[in-house]
Amino acid sequence: MIRYVSNKLIIRKCKNIIKKNSLTFYKAFSKIKNSKIRNGVYIVYAFCRYADDLIDENKDVKGLLDLKKDLKNHVKGIKINKPIFRALNLIKDRYPKDYDYQPYFDMIEGQFMDVNRFEYENMEQLLKYCYFVASSVGFMLLPILEPENHEKLHNFAKELGYAMQITNILRDVGEDFNKGRIYLPKNLLKKFKVNLEFEISNGPSKEFKLLFDFLEEEARNYYSNSLKEINYFNNEVKLPLYYAAILYRGILDKIKENKYDVFNKRNFLNDSEKTELILRFKKHIK
Repeated sequence: MIRYVSNKLIIRKCKNIIKKNSLTFYKAFSKIKNSKIRNGVYIVYAFCRYADDLIDENKDVKGLLDLKKDLKNHVKGIKINKPIFRALNLIKDRYPKDYDYQPYFDMIEGQFMDVNRFEYENMEQLLKYCYFVASSVGFMLLPILEPENHEKLHNFAKELGYAMQITNILRDVGEDFNKGRIYLPKNLLKKFKVNLEFEISNGPSKEFKLLFDFLEEEARNYYSNSLKEINYFNNEVKLPLYYAAILYRGILDKIKENKYDVFNKRNFLNDSEKTELILRFKKHIK
């Protein structure tokens, strides 16, 4: 017998997932007063976290294949009796006409890339990966955050995804290396004469700092390009989106404050640093 689960309980579980795994995003998007928008963000995050955990935490390729199959059936209107699809039904019910599920499939493809590919030759390959694992999430959220103008905001979603994923990659160089993954492009490692095994053992070298600075500038340019379009969003979500972006960008400053140590230190902003950043940049949003 299938136990009935109320919509409120589903939303609460999704909310707890984002609160547990990304306090930065939770703090930003929990400020949205419109519950339809706010809960949509929680659901999308929970779905992405579910897919990510299948690979990063459980190495469950079969589970990811099943998720892709279930998603295809969900899009066809077939009822999937699993918690994450009960949550997704709440989005489908509210956006029946123009909600595009291709970004969900793209995000799942990005998880398969983490299974099958652990090195990238150049920035072009890396940005393709960033699109699948990060920009895709922006495309999931656009119709929820900005129903009227979402088709005009594709560049926003793409470039903010690039920026945030490059930030993730720079923050997690040591952690990823220990997992057997190298996201820093091989041609840049060669150009800047960086040997990650040496960096892990000896700490950030001058060469690594130059490589970091190069990729940091790439990320900052993508942040800037995306935020130029922030005023296309309605007032309900403009500030939360802006805060999410600048708080994530603040991780880059934190890394440099910690002398580029992405090998032995977890770089993140504490609550007081987040508050300071928000107050500093609040005047830029009208």
